[in-house]
Amino acid sequence: MTSYITESPIQLLKPASSVAFWYANMNDDQAWNTSKYFPVLNDPVQAQLVIQQEQQLLWIAEHGDTVLFHHKPEDEFVAYVEMVRGQGTLPHIHLSFIDDSDFSAVQHKQDKEPVLLPFLLTEQVRQWSQNNGWTLRYDDADYVRKLNDKYQVRRFVEKNGFAVTKGYFCHTPEQLEEAYQMIREQGFTQAVLKSPHGSSGKGLSIIDSELAFKKMIAFIRRRAATFELLIEAWHPIQRSLNAQIFIQLKEVHLLAITEQRIQERGVYVGTDYAPQIPTELRETYEKEMLRLGHLLQQQGYTGVIGVDSIVDELGDLYPVIEINGRFTQVTYLLPFVDTQLRTYAFAESRYIRVDAERQYTFSEMKALLDEALEPDPRHRYVIYTYAAHLHAERWHYRVFLLFLGQDAGSFQHMIDRFERFTLTPLEGVNGK
Repeated sequence: MTSYITESPIQLLKPASSVAFWYANMNDDQAWNTSKYFPVLNDPVQAQLVIQQEQQLLWIAEHGDTVLFHHKPEDEFVAYVEMVRGQGTLPHIHLSFIDDSDFSAVQHKQDKEPVLLPFLLTEQVRQWSQNNGWTLRYDDADYVRKLNDKYQVRRFVEKNGFAVTKGYFCHTPEQLEEAYQMIREQGFTQAVLKSPHGSSGKGLSIIDSELAFKKMIAFIRRRAATFELLIEAWHPIQRSLNAQIFIQLKEVHLLAITEQRIQERGVYVGTDYAPQIPTELRETYEKEMLRLGHLLQQQGYTGVIGVDSIVDELGDLYPVIEINGRFTQVTYLLPFVDTQLRTYAFAESRYIRVDAERQYTFSEMKALLDEALEPDPRHRYVIYTYAAHLHAERWHYRVFLLFLGQDAGSFQHMIDRFERFTLTPLEGVNGK
């Protein structure tokens, strides 16, 4: 099995002469999406659990760095991370909010240049960094917002000769109806309607039938007679690749190539950190990703980007479906995964959402997972996020695991057991 982690992100992101403040503002891009042209479901419970995914900073930040958390992680989980990473390796944890300006107790301990490494650069974060005297590796918040705009990205890749999926920009309901019919006539059974902003499936509406399209058009007509919306054909997908690229003023680094595990309707369930990729496809993909990086560099962009790409069922590569002009959750795990791939041939992440009537501590949940997954010296798992939230008298959990293995069959068997894992049969155990 080949590792496609090609560069050390920590050495590139954080100069040796600096100390980092890591900040995971994972929901901030949602404020950019102001269009209300199609239904969007908001889940406040999951929004709270997503905030706690900032725990992933503990896997990339170094001793002496500081992670800025909105939510205090469970002490048992922090102790577990330190055990897995090694004693004395964890960063400082500082509970903070964007308007918190008292960092003197943290900064007085440092004798190096303080660098802020946010998940996503926004104008608010840029101003916050300036107020605290922190350096940013890049500070053009307006360009970052532009790069995260799905419409801008499509126009950019079309202009620069990248292969693109079938798609049309529409400004009236009539244009949408005409575009949808063209997509159907071209042999596609599904389409996706995109608004400019939104990550992790937000800002997307998948249309899987003519009836669903008619309902969507009726919804849109009630809200506006003119607009700008992008409708694209949903190409049957053979592979969902992702590239992590770090763009500097004079250099472009391909940090990693991973493969996303996607269910029907585009639902993300995990990442393969060591995908098997045929040589010809790998070389073509690397070439396209470096070309993209250099084009963005010429426009003045510096920083990390994540690029979503697909190979369709015909074997055709569409290298730029979306660009995330920010860190991704994959970025945070790269240094740890790199060390594990020296021992293990397989490395994949998965997550589950479960709920229960009572609270499960981290140690209780891990004991249940151990019992269900039966890890052994050749196949094990690491819990890298343990998010819990109490709402309406029920405890809700979002638990992320990294699976590591040396034998393909046993490795996949452990993942299959995890995907069937549930707390439901455990309710009422021992009278609880």
